[in-house]
Amino acid sequence: MGERGLTPPDSKLANRRRQVGNPPDGPVATRLLSTAAHLFWRQGYTATSTRQLSETLGVQNATLYHHVKKKEDLLFEICRRALTNVLARARADVSEADDPRERVERFIHGHLSAILEDKDQHATMLTELRSLSVARRRQVVSMRDEYQDFIEQLLQEGQLAGIIRSDISTKVLTLGLLDLLNWAIFWFEERGELDVRALATDFARIYLDGASTHPRAGEGER
Repeated sequence: MGERGLTPPDSKLANRRRQVGNPPDGPVATRLLSTAAHLFWRQGYTATSTRQLSETLGVQNATLYHHVKKKEDLLFEICRRALTNVLARARADVSEADDPRERVERFIHGHLSAILEDKDQHATMLTELRSLSVARRRQVVSMRDEYQDFIEQLLQEGQLAGIIRSDISTKVLTLGLLDLLNWAIFWFEERGELDVRALATDFARIYLDGASTHPRAGEGER
């Protein structure tokens, strides 16, 4: 996710950023990451100052620095947690099934549910990863690559079982699937007409069965 072609172009991103709900109440340590993700996604990492973070949290700068040394620490932890959480959720959901198709379906449900449960965090990871220092960006990219390897293996199982076409590489199939799922962050409304579970089911059907009712003649295995 991210630098492998899944980060939204800047020109389109500006139109998709919108205000979200107020950061939650509670102890500073509990609110810090959610508040940072809220602001980083709402207005951008570079444009968010530590002073603004302090003011939003309702604390002095000294209190903020008691919990974190610098702003980048927050971005790094947001990216790390986003990937750790989505991988854990996906692995847990997939492990509950043996059938290859059901495993892919469960992955789609797990991934989509995880990213939409904390949109600020995952949107920040997808769009602001580039703002990390080289060393930290490499760590996050390594985690992201581990996750994509997990998905590729899952889709390879589907190819071997004959439920996923084998004339397209698992890398392309993985990137296509992540692109389909991750963009929901930028348009899904929690109180809208779409339900997360229903949306995941529809995405699974689109990905595994296609959207066309009449495949073109000559299409299929090449």
